[in-house]
Amino acid sequence: MDVFTKSENDYIKKIDDSRLATISPKGWPQVTPIIHAFDGKCFYTAIDFGTQKAKNIESNNKVALVVDRYERTPSAVIVQGTAELFKGGKEFSYGYKLLHERHAYYRANPFKENEAYIVKITPVTKKSWGIS
Repeated sequence: MDVFTKSENDYIKKIDDSRLATISPKGWPQVTPIIHAFDGKCFYTAIDFGTQKAKNIESNNKVALVVDRYERTPSAVIVQGTAELFKGGKEFSYGYKLLHERHAYYRANPFKENEAYIVKITPVTKKSWGIS
């Protein structure tokens, strides 16, 4: 995949919320608002065990993520990629650290290994517009 430009990287790190699309086992799309962290290459979020989103990723790890603002001039970064679920370990700790540092929500609602998933989204394609 192409590397994110400086403008895209700055934009993604400025916008707190995004939407994650997964595919149900029956082939239906599901879009859910999330908050994310981004390390310049991959996106991270957290989801609870047993949710439809977790079941969808377990069944089909192809996802899409949009980080956008629809104001006077719309702007967005959209990626398609793969998602991995981590209950613990190095990737869990890394993603959790990024989320904890970025979002007050995770500082106010901490969790430990085996209490929720950290989701790592690795982009395969990307598109952006309205980003200067």
